[in-house]
Amino acid sequence: MAAGFTEWTLLPHEPIEKLTENLWRVEGTMPGGNKRVMTLARLADGRLVMHNAIALEDELMAEVDAFGELAAILVPNAFHRQDAFIMKARYPNAKVYAPSGSRAGVAKAVAVDGTYDDVPSDSTVKCRHLDGFPKEGVLSVTSADGVSHIFCDAVLHTPEKAKFPFSFLLAPLGRPAVPRATRWLFTKDNTVLGADLRKLAGVDGLKRVIVGHGPTTDTDAAAALGVAAGDCD
Repeated sequence: MAAGFTEWTLLPHEPIEKLTENLWRVEGTMPGGNKRVMTLARLADGRLVMHNAIALEDELMAEVDAFGELAAILVPNAFHRQDAFIMKARYPNAKVYAPSGSRAGVAKAVAVDGTYDDVPSDSTVKCRHLDGFPKEGVLSVTSADGVSHIFCDAVLHTPEKAKFPFSFLLAPLGRPAVPRATRWLFTKDNTVLGADLRKLAGVDGLKRVIVGHGPTTDTDAAAALGVAAGDCD
């Protein structure tokens, strides 16, 4: 796994997607072509929660600053710590949080202030661990257009054109899914995780599912997440 950048490092990325009044998304590319996704959620008091940090150009970071004061940097697992240290260095007053099961790995790249149990939350932005999968969590954001669930590697949307071995490890392909690697190697209890995903799929007003790798699902998001939950059966 990548140790993490120690100096501000810009890599290719797409424009900021301003999805709602309190939720932004950026998709970037790592060396080797692997995609990753950062999301920014704004609490009711204006503070920001950043999930899976990606360094941006100064003019875009200025937009982030205008969006709100960065209060929390969420490192979703030890494989996604690449920009955590440099983001913390840029925003020293922001606190760093990691899932309890990934805290030790994340701490090798950046000091961790707390777990997902400690992330700032309110009526619109909530973060918690996933049942049966303490290495990861879910960030849920309520906006004017509905609810968004943000995952990292627990739920992926890997394209059908993926090449071996990723086509095997990250299957099922072409839809939101709990990948084979996650189910075989990382979860504590797949049955419990599947039940939790079904619970999340049943949340009233679910609008979109954002994943750490792959496109956002904003059509029939509840049904898509329900299908992903079935991968755990």
